Amino acid sequence: MIKSSRVLYNNLYQRILPAVESPGECRAIVLRLVEYYFQIDALAITLDKPLVHTFSTDILAEIVQRIHQHEPIQYILGEAPFMNRNFFVNPSVLIPRPETEELVQLIIKENSKPGLHILDIGTGSGCIAITLAKDLSDAQVDGLDISEPALKVARSNAQRLQANVNWIQANILQDPLPGRKWDIIVSNPPYVCLSEKEQMQQRVLAYEPAQAIFVSDEAPLIFYEQIIQLASTYLQPTGKLYLEINERFGLALASKLADKQFNNIYIEQDLQGKDRWVKATAPYQ
Repeated sequence: MIKSSRVLYNNLYQRILPAVESPGECRAIVLRLVEYYFQIDALAITLDKPLVHTFSTDILAEIVQRIHQHEPIQYILGEAPFMNRNFFVNPSVLIPRPETEELVQLIIKENSKPGLHILDIGTGSGCIAITLAKDLSDAQVDGLDISEPALKVARSNAQRLQANVNWIQANILQDPLPGRKWDIIVSNPPYVCLSEKEQMQQRVLAYEPAQAIFVSDEAPLIFYEQIIQLASTYLQPTGKLYLEINERFGLALASKLADKQFNNIYIEQDLQGKDRWVKATAPYQ
């Protein structure tokens, strides 16, 4: 039985390293595992503190095997961090990404007025909707998704994090929205073209929901075009629209927003310097 935190870390590191892309990724995965199952952190490993919690070696072996099958660590643990909170995740929903955190930070920074009405289209795990409900004063937030399994995860997250969000199941390409107006509409819709599949990691292709990721090459902006149309109708005058985007289509989306008389159209870059969001203000009505 392993009793040393450093020996445990080194053991898992050597077993997992062949299955991942880099030593840095391996280190991050092992730290997540030992923190989750043994409640030890990097400092405890450095100091080689003794293990307080024991754990079945068979279960650890199963976890290592799942990692070798490219299953994301977030699905193995059943949770993923987002904006300093842990959200339930499973293969019904996308794993929250750092760039989406950046988008939410931008929205919070730019919208301090209390009592805003917010719609999150394609809510998935609910990470955007729940974070805005928690971090914006008196915000009234709706989270919409086509997928009932995804909304089940979102509802569980709202209960876990004590967030008041109204959940809506709808297909935005076919179904009408509720008869109300919002101050902010935000969306991270499917935006990866099918032709880009070969550039993606196997753990994404094999485990994350394709419906939430991919669009056809013939109609790559289908969801954005519909969201812009909906925003023209359902945003309050001078309400704000925030869209996470495929870096290839920032200028095209900015042009479509201008065609619909949106104002203050900006393309924002993520920390990797890639065009990642478009934001705009609804026209006066």
